[in-house]
Amino acid sequence: MKSRQGLRPRVLLAIFGLALAWCSPLLAEKADRDKPTTIDSDRLDHDDQKLITIFTGNVVLTKGTLVMRGDRMELSQDSAGNYFGTMTGQPARFRQKREGLNEFMEGEALQLDYNGKDDLVILIQNAVMRRLEGDVLRDQVAGDRLTYDNLTEQYQVESGQGQARSRMFLMPRKRP
Repeated sequence: MKSRQGLRPRVLLAIFGLALAWCSPLLAEKADRDKPTTIDSDRLDHDDQKLITIFTGNVVLTKGTLVMRGDRMELSQDSAGNYFGTMTGQPARFRQKREGLNEFMEGEALQLDYNGKDDLVILIQNAVMRRLEGDVLRDQVAGDRLTYDNLTEQYQVESGQGQARSRMFLMPRKRP
């Protein structure tokens, strides 16, 4: 009985340590912040007075190593020149390289909201995000709503309507 009680705090401590190590602040590709944004699509409709552009058909947004893809994107601009966009698709996807590593963060959801002012990507409905080392899956999280901060590479996962619970997969590491 005594050994079982002593084991529980160690297991909880180990799980907490793994989660803390994986979720520690990481830096996205710094050079991306100074890159121009390019958006390709089959069609675009622009309203210069409202500063709103709607892109439809095979939409691809590129800003440095950040790439977002979807079926439709509505992009607006505030008076300070910051861009805000909503990309939808079946699913909509994003991918970005991590600073100084051969690793990428990629995600998909039915809707991606991009906040250029705070450099946030919000994945909404059936959200999944993965960390890849080259092409090898290292970790994955899923939930109904996932907020990803490109500057710190920290994220928050919420469950709700589409998914009963948030879920994290931690892949085993090769030992040296």
